[in-house]
Amino acid sequence: MEAQTQSGLATETAEVIVAEPYEFVPPKSGTLVARLMQPVLPGHLKRAWGIVGHEVRGAEKLRASLGAGHGIVLTPNHVRDPDAMVLGLLTKYVNSHFHFMASWHVFKQGWFQRFLVRQLGAFSVHREGLDKTSLNTAIDILTEARRPLVLFPEGTVSFHNDRLSPLQEGASLIVQRAAKKRRAQGGEVVVHPVALKYQFAGDLKETLSTALADLERELSWEPQTELSPLERVRKIGTGLLGLREVEYFGEAQSGELFDRLDRLINHILEPIEQEWERPGEGRGVYERVKALRTVMLKELVDGDSTAARREHCWKQLRDCTFALHLGAYPTDYLADEPCVERLIETVERFEHDFKFVDRHRPHRVVIEVGDPIPVPAQRDRTGPTLMEKIEAALAGQLKNLAQELNQSLPK
Repeated sequence: MEAQTQSGLATETAEVIVAEPYEFVPPKSGTLVARLMQPVLPGHLKRAWGIVGHEVRGAEKLRASLGAGHGIVLTPNHVRDPDAMVLGLLTKYVNSHFHFMASWHVFKQGWFQRFLVRQLGAFSVHREGLDKTSLNTAIDILTEARRPLVLFPEGTVSFHNDRLSPLQEGASLIVQRAAKKRRAQGGEVVVHPVALKYQFAGDLKETLSTALADLERELSWEPQTELSPLERVRKIGTGLLGLREVEYFGEAQSGELFDRLDRLINHILEPIEQEWERPGEGRGVYERVKALRTVMLKELVDGDSTAARREHCWKQLRDCTFALHLGAYPTDYLADEPCVERLIETVERFEHDFKFVDRHRPHRVVIEVGDPIPVPAQRDRTGPTLMEKIEAALAGQLKNLAQELNQSLPK
């Protein structure tokens, strides 16, 4: 299963934002289509995304919160593009449908997708600005305890399953405000961390022999079959990085791999930040790119720019997306507890980021609902923050699932 992509964050989403003004898309309250989708969803996930099986754990914890009438937030890790649909598998086990906050461009991919995602409970959010209507909708859903609300606290797809990306504070803003309003009505808001763990379910030898040879040909190499798969992946990563260093620096750089990654990210972003007067010192790559995208997209939407100026903005948006992708590679991911799953993830990242191709190999997924975290009406300024509690719980769930489900590399 293969799909072509052209750095979706910089093109697909941005083109939608530039093409027409943002308009809030509210959620649907009906559940008929969602109920009809439940029995066909596993087959769709298999055909479209290669998800060949699933297992749900901890559903009784969510059922208990539903039975207590709580406002409920689900905070899954965000590993792959179909994660929201994967969460839909959980609805059958808890006898409740969900609401989802989804980026506006999701609703602009044809009338059928717009119809479907709305019927499944999604509503839009304008990620490039402060969308008060979307925030208030989310708060109302929790205050009224209509359905569980799904928020992906990492903010974007990570493509790595065993480590969390930094969690964004936007989810905390929504949940804390809702908890205060719900407490005034005599109710409670709780957060259930939900761990999504994908386990490779294909033929490793067949998958790697084809994928690695394709990537090596991309580098004009002969297949490096004398090396182990792990050594081949590391060598390919170094080669692909060197190509991009030649593009941006004029020559391949020296030094440790992840030091080179950091230098390339800064080399890409710093001139753009200087031009737009958005200094990024001390901030993560995600925050730096988000700040730049906001100001550049405003220029494209509102500005009276020349054709050359607009093309300059589009190139900078593509560069920002590439920097964002580079920043999402976890340091020493393959050196620290190498396994089949991390190897396949890394290969798929190379294909996505350097060949602009998405291939969906067969995986099964475990969906694990964590213990509820009560949200106080007033923020506790002495102990861990809400996001710190969510991060600790979710990281612990993922660590345990990785130890159980990651498969050892063949000798």
